[in-house]
Amino acid sequence: MSNSSESNAYPNQSPDGEAISERRAILIKIITDYYLSGSTAKLKLVDVAERAGISRQALDRYYKDLKPFIAGKRDIAELVNGNETKSLIRTQSAVNETERKWKQRIREIEVRHERQLEAALNSHITSLMNTDISLFESTTLRSTLEKHALHNAELKKQIQDLELRAGLAISQRSAATAPNKKLALNVDIERFCASYQLDKDLSSFEDRKLDAIVKIREKIKTFKGSPEVHVVIFAERYISDFQSFTDEFLGAPGEFTILVRLPLFSRSEVTGFLKHVPSEFKRSIHIPFQSSDATKKAHRSFFYKNPLPDMEIKSADTADNPVMSWGFDSILSFKV
Repeated sequence: MSNSSESNAYPNQSPDGEAISERRAILIKIITDYYLSGSTAKLKLVDVAERAGISRQALDRYYKDLKPFIAGKRDIAELVNGNETKSLIRTQSAVNETERKWKQRIREIEVRHERQLEAALNSHITSLMNTDISLFESTTLRSTLEKHALHNAELKKQIQDLELRAGLAISQRSAATAPNKKLALNVDIERFCASYQLDKDLSSFEDRKLDAIVKIREKIKTFKGSPEVHVVIFAERYISDFQSFTDEFLGAPGEFTILVRLPLFSRSEVTGFLKHVPSEFKRSIHIPFQSSDATKKAHRSFFYKNPLPDMEIKSADTADNPVMSWGFDSILSFKV
C-alpha cells in the first residue's frame, strides 16, 4: 500500500536506475548549495526531500547513502568533482567552524555575565532585607552598584571585541583560501629589439609589435562569458620590468586577472585596444612613473641589452596620460 501511495504522490520518481541517478544529482546539488550558502542551521532530511520533490520515505529507501552528508557527518567535498569546487566547499566548512567556535565563546561569556549579575542582585536583596531599607540610598550601596555597572560595561566590551575578532578571522580565512588566478600576456619587446639591432628597420619593429598585440587582443576575447574577469594593463614605458609586476600582482579573491603588457602610447591606440575587450570585463591600467631622465636611461640600459629604437623611447616618454573616460574602471600610477 505504501509503495502505491509513493508512486501516486511523486509520479516522476521510479526505482529504475536512470531516474534514481537524475534525482541523486538533484539531491547532491541541493546539499552542496546549502553548505556553500554559509548557513549554520542544521539541514533536515524532510527539507531536502521536499526541495527535491520526493518523499522522506523515498529518500530513506533510494538515497540513504546521502544521509550522512545531509547530517554533516561526512565531508561534502566527497560529493563533487573538480578541485576548485572541493576547495570552495572546504573553505566554507572552515569558515562555518570558525564562526561556530567564536559564537560558542561569546555565549559562554554572556552566561557567565548573567550569573555574576544575578549573584550580585541576590546579594543586594539579602542585604536590604537584613538591614534598614534606608541603606538603599547609602553611599556604600551606590558604590557597589556602580562597580557592578562598570563590570557589566567591561563584559559587554569583551563580547564586542570577540565578535569583531570572529568577523576578522572569518574574513581573513576566506580571503586566504579563495581561488585567485592570473594570466600574463606578454609582448616580447626584448626579442623585437634584438631583430631591430640586426636590420635597423623601424617599420618591421612596429609590425612585429602590433602583430603581438593583436594576438593578445584575440586571446582576451576567448574569455568572454567567464565570470569575474579583470583585465589589468601594464602601460609599458620601458622603465620597469613586466615580469616583476606580474609576480607581485595580487588580484581580488575569486577574481580571474589577465595581465597585459601594452606598449601603446597614444589615446587612439589605447582606446582602440579597449574596444576589443569584452564590455563586461573590469579594466584597469597601471602606469610606471619616473621623473628623472638619468634614472630612466639607467633602467633602460639595465632591462634592455639590445637597445630600443630611439623613436620608441620618445613615444614612451611623451605618451598620453590615460583618464577614466577612455574606458577604465581604475587608474594607478606607481613610482619606480
